[in-house]
Amino acid sequence: MTSVVQSEEILVQQSEPLFIGVDGGGSKCKARLENANGQLLAEAIAGPANPATDFTQTVDSVLMACHLVLQKAGFATALQAQCHVVLGLAGVNVPRVQQLMQDWQHPFASLQVTTDLHIACLGAHAAQDGAILITGTGTAAFASVNGEQWLFSAQGFPLGDRGSGAWLGWQGVCATLDVLDGLQPATELTRSICRRLGVSSNTDLISCCMGYKAAEYGQLAPLVLQQQQQGDPYACDITARGLGYIQALLQRLQHTGATRIAMIGGLAPQLAALLPAALQQQLSPVQGSPEVGAAALARQYFLEKVI
Repeated sequence: MTSVVQSEEILVQQSEPLFIGVDGGGSKCKARLENANGQLLAEAIAGPANPATDFTQTVDSVLMACHLVLQKAGFATALQAQCHVVLGLAGVNVPRVQQLMQDWQHPFASLQVTTDLHIACLGAHAAQDGAILITGTGTAAFASVNGEQWLFSAQGFPLGDRGSGAWLGWQGVCATLDVLDGLQPATELTRSICRRLGVSSNTDLISCCMGYKAAEYGQLAPLVLQQQQQGDPYACDITARGLGYIQALLQRLQHTGATRIAMIGGLAPQLAALLPAALQQQLSPVQGSPEVGAAALARQYFLEKVI
């Protein structure tokens, strides 16, 4: 006899397919379990999942996230054999990394691997065509229209990521170094960066920032944006240059034919508010999270195979 599990008033027959969407990145991965009707059964979070930096850790984190999400829904781990899974992972845009994930001997009914940007775009637009511009620690633009995909500005820091939190903070440090070298007058932005970092000379600043990566520079971005609001000349110049690049990316996304473009990421609300009004009006609200997009894609792949 087929057993039935009830979770939060949602009935699921254990003979039916289950769908898991996973959003994996350098700090954590999030899993979302849905039934065939798209109803949420459970969500769970596990460790980092970036196969470009650590394949073994990624596999372990994905398995743990899927185990936890089944457990939270009241299912046995053995039901992973009935799960159709889509992984949206950072780093799989590199062909070698993509192949590693495709060759993984997974325990699921099926597995599809795509980029974290793809599932973020699907989530933002309720699994419909559209585009996203991510402005967080880094910057990336992605569009999916009529079965075609485009990726822009995902070069990483410091080669790319203009307009990102890392870039804003880095430019703030560069301006501060010019001041400490006696090339430019001090402003509240440069003074606030010196206070935050506890430095008072050019050698202090160089020593402090010598090993900085994107995340450390990104922590200084709020200072730049705060001082931009106060009219600080360096902060205004930095922000204007970053916004110019963001506007160019938005225009490039429009050229793909995307009729819906959403800005996502930690700095998205602040930067979107600084765009020209006409461009702000063309932005679409974010409708769902990346793991929502991944689960929807898992159901789509399943239905395509059935039909």
